[in-house]
Amino acid sequence: MVLNVNNQLDLLYDLLSLHAEECCGSSSECEQISRLIKSIQQHPNMDNNLYDVINGIDQYGNKGAISNNLDDHIHQHQTDIQQWLQVIKDANH
Repeated sequence: MVLNVNNQLDLLYDLLSLHAEECCGSSSECEQISRLIKSIQQHPNMDNNLYDVINGIDQYGNKGAISNNLDDHIHQHQTDIQQWLQVIKDANH
């Protein structure tokens, strides 16, 4: 099944929401975040605000995937995650 960009944004939102709410996650979730970002970047009509934060989300996912203390990594990015969630929500209205 191929996910369209709205499905991808929904999935990205869900993954980041879980990290925000539970302050924990898995390296495979972080890898999935990075894969979603790479796929979303392929869409030429990306919302400008989303485009502005996409690299930060990608760095978050990449660093989280290799982090020795993922819970701490997630905790340190709580403010960023909240901002990203709002941008994703606005872009996927």
